[in-house]
Amino acid sequence: ILKERFSVPLAKGIPIILAERIYDFLAVLILAVVGIFFWPGPLTGMKTGLLAATTIPVLLALFQNTKIRTTLVSKAANNSLLSKHRLGLEDSMESLGVLLSPGQTVFSLILSTLAWFCECLGLYIVCSGFGFPISVGQALFVYAAGTLVGSLSFLPGGLGGTEATIIWLLGTLNITGATAAAVALLVRLFTLWLAVLIGLAFFLVARKDLFRNND
Repeated sequence: ILKERFSVPLAKGIPIILAERIYDFLAVLILAVVGIFFWPGPLTGMKTGLLAATTIPVLLALFQNTKIRTTLVSKAANNSLLSKHRLGLEDSMESLGVLLSPGQTVFSLILSTLAWFCECLGLYIVCSGFGFPISVGQALFVYAAGTLVGSLSFLPGGLGGTEATIIWLLGTLNITGATAAAVALLVRLFTLWLAVLIGLAFFLVARKDLFRNND
């Protein structure tokens, strides 16, 4: 859509999508770290995943170094399949560097963290509705940790991994399996799938305009 409707080249469009995903990941990581301080249950099986997730901010900080970005492009260009796209790789790396600059990072992280906090709040509201009032801090950890685990599964929307982690974490708070499954289903229905339906509805209505050439 960016390419067809707004004539944004792939070298610019790909970094935009990648940066958006990175900020989402960092926002969820922030919420999970905050939630840990309110979590009374065990972290067995979660420590490795959370530790691996914390390496992402370190890698992003290193990525701000121009020399490191240049080295990455050079290494990629050594690949026979990518060598002919060296200029595009350089443009993409430069664009991503701008999108991940300190000023842009602060603004984007605030916006993304607030958005993901609302989803965590949804878990808190659903649990309260089922008669299992957990604290907002606990809801932060359950939803954020579930989302992180789901993202590490590399499945669309973290399907399966996110739900299973939410159910398991709620179980450690003495919420029965059936209730935990119902909570996970409802939360995902009104976060992931509601967003998908809204996006699909908008796409069906506006698809002609989205793919209309500016010429």
